[in-house]
Amino acid sequence: MIDFHTHILHGIDDGPQSLEGSLQMARVAVADGTRTMVATPHTPGMGNYRAETVLAHLDELREALKQEHIPLEVLPGSEIFYDANLPARLDDGEYLTCNRGRTVLVECPIHDYLPSGFEQMAFDLQLAGYRVVLAHPERITDVQEDPNVLIPMIERGVLMQLTSQALTGEQGPKMQQLAETLVTHRLVHIIASDAHGPTYRPPKLSSAREIAAGLIGAEAAAALVEDNPGDLVHDRMPANLPVPQEVPRKRRWWVL
Repeated sequence: MIDFHTHILHGIDDGPQSLEGSLQMARVAVADGTRTMVATPHTPGMGNYRAETVLAHLDELREALKQEHIPLEVLPGSEIFYDANLPARLDDGEYLTCNRGRTVLVECPIHDYLPSGFEQMAFDLQLAGYRVVLAHPERITDVQEDPNVLIPMIERGVLMQLTSQALTGEQGPKMQQLAETLVTHRLVHIIASDAHGPTYRPPKLSSAREIAAGLIGAEAAAALVEDNPGDLVHDRMPANLPVPQEVPRKRRWWVL
């Protein structure tokens, strides 16, 4: 499996603070069946993120993985907080894209509404030749109130990344219900761990994959943790994406 969204790099953000902590996360991931991770530290505004720092820590982790005989490939990336000027910042090399390609993982304020300029920013990124992945849309208030708000963005090519613990119920039964709804109605393209440590928010995907398989079938579930993130890390748009399905409206989807 490929874990597209992780905070495995040490000493940069709210992930592990030591190299040993990163190695512990790697061991957990490998034991769970993950063979590739994208390191996506938060940026900007948290810790000491600089592209040069990320790459230096990545090199250090890769060497330690080799020395410890841990069969995990770790690729560079970033989880970039919404910024209307993001296209220019990316062109200037300020932030790292997924595996140095044309895919960006964008985070919006959690437990809040989508910024009014998000769709324009996503369109500007696409015009500049980037692919846009929205991190954990299940945490956004608009989505919690009506998952169908994702459909116009998906139809315009924005990809959605669901957090594995939301689907497994570790973030509560209401969040699990929403996550299942997103998966069932094909409003999710990637499941990733958003891991921050070996035990708290660990890098595990297998349980979420199994649940997804029960909802949409094994082949479609595999696409969420293998095929789709695999295409992105190789700088390709995923092929054969499913058509999003409208969710029957309820009075309220609030999950907090």
